[in-house]
Amino acid sequence: MALLEYDRDLEIYGYDIDGRVAKIAMNNAIEAGVDDCIHFQKRPVSELSSRKKYGYIICNPPYGERLSEKREVERLYKEMGRVFTKLDTWSYYVITSHEGFQESFGRKADKNRKLYNGRIKCYYYQYFGPRPPRRSE
Repeated sequence: MALLEYDRDLEIYGYDIDGRVAKIAMNNAIEAGVDDCIHFQKRPVSELSSRKKYGYIICNPPYGERLSEKREVERLYKEMGRVFTKLDTWSYYVITSHEGFQESFGRKADKNRKLYNGRIKCYYYQYFGPRPPRRSE
C-alpha cells in the first residue's frame, strides 16, 4: 500500500497577521513545489472560519518569551480557544513554549508532548476532534 496518495485533493490554508510572513511562506511553498495546494492569506486568528465539517489546524503561534509579550500572547491564546472551539469537529495541534498555554486557551489538551524547537523547550498540545465518517470507494 502506498503511503502517498497523489490523486487526492489537498487544500491547505496558511494564515498570518503579518503579510510579509505569508509572502515568505508562499515563496517557500513555490520553492518546494507545493504552491498549487497551499493558499496563503494575511488574516488574524479572529477571522478563521470554514464551511468544511472536518479539518485540522496546525499552528506555531508566538511564544511570548519576552516579559512584555507574555500578556499579549496570552490574549492571543484565549482568542484561539474561542475561535477553534467554533470548529468543534476539527482537530487542532499547537506548538508553544508557553507553559500556561492550556489555561489561556481554555481547555486541557487531549495529549501533550514535550519537544525542543532549537534550544527552546516547547510543548506540542494535541486536541482531537471526532473522526470523519469513512468515505465509501
